[in-house]
Amino acid sequence: MAKIEDLIDEIADPALRERIAGEVRELKRTKRFGLVFEEHIPETVSLYGLPIREGLMVQNRTSPDDLTEFRVLGVEEGQATVVPKGADGPETRIAVEDLLVVKRFHERIFPGLTPLGDVRRGDAGKPAHVVINGENSHALQVLRWAYAGKVDCIYIDPPYNTGDKSWKYNNRFVDENDAYRHSKWLSFMEKRLRLAKPLLKPDGVLVVTIDEHEVHHLGVLLEQLFPEARRQMVTIVINTAGAQRPSGFTRAEEQAFFCFFGHARPSPLRDDLLADESRAKTLQLWFPLVRSRGINDRPSKRPGLVYPVAIDPKEGRIVATGRTLRERVDTGEVKDDLDDWLPPLSDMEFEDCDIEWPLLDGDAMSTWQLKPETLMRLVREGFVRVRRRASSASGPRRTWSISYVKMGNRKRVLAGEIPRLGVETSGALILGTAERRVVPKTVWKRGSHDARIRGTRTLRQLIGDNSFSYPKSPYAVFDTLSTVVIDNPEAVILDFFAGSGTTLHATAMLNATDGGSRRCILVTNNDLSDDDARAFHRNGVFVGDPKFEAKGIFESVTRPRVDAAITGQRPNGEPVEGDYLHQYLEGRKLSDGLSANVQHLRLHYLDPDLVELGRQFNVIVPMLWMAAGSIGEWEEWDGDAPWSLPESSTYGVLFDDQRSAPFAQAVDAHPSVTHVWLVTNSRTSFLEMRSALPKTRRLRVRQLYRDYLRNFTVDALGGSRG
Repeated sequence: MAKIEDLIDEIADPALRERIAGEVRELKRTKRFGLVFEEHIPETVSLYGLPIREGLMVQNRTSPDDLTEFRVLGVEEGQATVVPKGADGPETRIAVEDLLVVKRFHERIFPGLTPLGDVRRGDAGKPAHVVINGENSHALQVLRWAYAGKVDCIYIDPPYNTGDKSWKYNNRFVDENDAYRHSKWLSFMEKRLRLAKPLLKPDGVLVVTIDEHEVHHLGVLLEQLFPEARRQMVTIVINTAGAQRPSGFTRAEEQAFFCFFGHARPSPLRDDLLADESRAKTLQLWFPLVRSRGINDRPSKRPGLVYPVAIDPKEGRIVATGRTLRERVDTGEVKDDLDDWLPPLSDMEFEDCDIEWPLLDGDAMSTWQLKPETLMRLVREGFVRVRRRASSASGPRRTWSISYVKMGNRKRVLAGEIPRLGVETSGALILGTAERRVVPKTVWKRGSHDARIRGTRTLRQLIGDNSFSYPKSPYAVFDTLSTVVIDNPEAVILDFFAGSGTTLHATAMLNATDGGSRRCILVTNNDLSDDDARAFHRNGVFVGDPKFEAKGIFESVTRPRVDAAITGQRPNGEPVEGDYLHQYLEGRKLSDGLSANVQHLRLHYLDPDLVELGRQFNVIVPMLWMAAGSIGEWEEWDGDAPWSLPESSTYGVLFDDQRSAPFAQAVDAHPSVTHVWLVTNSRTSFLEMRSALPKTRRLRVRQLYRDYLRNFTVDALGGSRG
């Protein structure tokens, strides 16, 4: 299209040029370019628990293989009269308890959050992790109200679409025989990635793991959705035994796409995750001053870096530098081929000093790493060291070796990260050891990343036998997150394909290594595998029934795994057996648990016709608590108090606009409060209420409408409104 537009610019007739340009603009608006796939709109979700009312669209939960949608004509004595969608008949009567309300993603939905329990084993002043049981597209829209622009890292491990009925689309498992399974997967992913992007900080990072089934589609989708991001793919060996592919190679890896936004970049770690693990972990501080003579290290390329260095032979100290090769060429002293030039042995510019040139073995001339003035400055600062060569390595031109500390490590010395132990007589600093940190490679091969050994086994240790397939190794996720947030102890991490909860476990492990207060938000649904669902259906147990829900991924895997990782106790009360790998959490047993607070929530849906004006505060208060940092505990409102100001949390809500002054005094006496919501439908009233608040510290103040729930109405296009 860019080439077409360039050609349009060459049209001489202005009127014709504008007409054609207009047609091209319309073509671009109506046609898709790049990755093209079937949109599969609208996506639907079944909402168990909503009242069955006239005019709603429903499905029969006791016929899970029949996804026919019905329109409710009326409800009487526990029976609903329904007709198929888009038809006037035939009419059918179905028990209300057997029906589920069906909503399309473009329809408005009124969400609420219900607390399901918590775990408190961390400092009360540190933020809590949050685990939400809910449909992730709706949860993302709700989270946008609390976390827009606040998330440092989104890490997701979405369905790989292998064809083994591992994921659902529109309430139906997608298998390998579905001709549209790739486009359904892309449509499914595109919606959620679009919703997730506004949650990221301008310098945030998105990480998506995938295997060969959708890796190429995903790469193009990410490029199309986020053209401003710097994308890089990392190969992670996750199964050293390998998974056999019919008539193909044995697969041992998965891919991780990293999308870096703004100024984000990978952080150096102790390990590049590919090199031999037995390599020294201490940082190399002193590097040769002479270059190795690569293609750009020849004297002809850098004559300003070829010069003699004068060394006091008694103290082994650099005292001066001489004229550069460039200066010698400019004065006509050197006219020969610069790459073959050697100074005469008798050319001594400094009396009583040894002279060193940037010579390699065999007396080949190279160049120094530093300009003369920079070298002398570093000599004065103690960052240059001189050592006499062994007699076997010395020669008439090579008596001393010179090394220096590179810029990055000089900064670490000045910052106190690398200790100064003293000063040599030559003036060079004596430096202590420091941990080596390197940016990881794009191929990771570590035994700790093996999903079969470290993923499945760890999950079994935590919660016992379960049917969850292919849980990730917590150490693989630990290392992945470390590349993004190791230097940010207060990072916010989001995973909206939470699976077994490995991401929260890895975040808590990371906090345990450095005392950080990173917080993780997990979102998962409570779906069952296709096999488990069919087994229940054969016995007359369906979605919404307690037995069915107890087997879902949230109830049977995610929640118990997170709780076990934090408490160190399995669901049956027994201590978790085993130890963490020493290179991650040395000396810590799984039974020791981890210092963290976790809040479990359920995303549920409310009937808008039954929402009582001004009386739904308690279903949204968890959202306010999350927006204020997820610290401490929130409190429910009894409907009469003029304000809510939880003692242990960081937010306050004023309901009565006539009580602004005493509320302001209460906030002033509560120094931990950072966020305030003022309840009013009037902008003028809001401004008056805000003006009464304390001016002595910075508060985040927002308006909350009296019809609380409508602040958080969500739909497929606009997200939540707040």
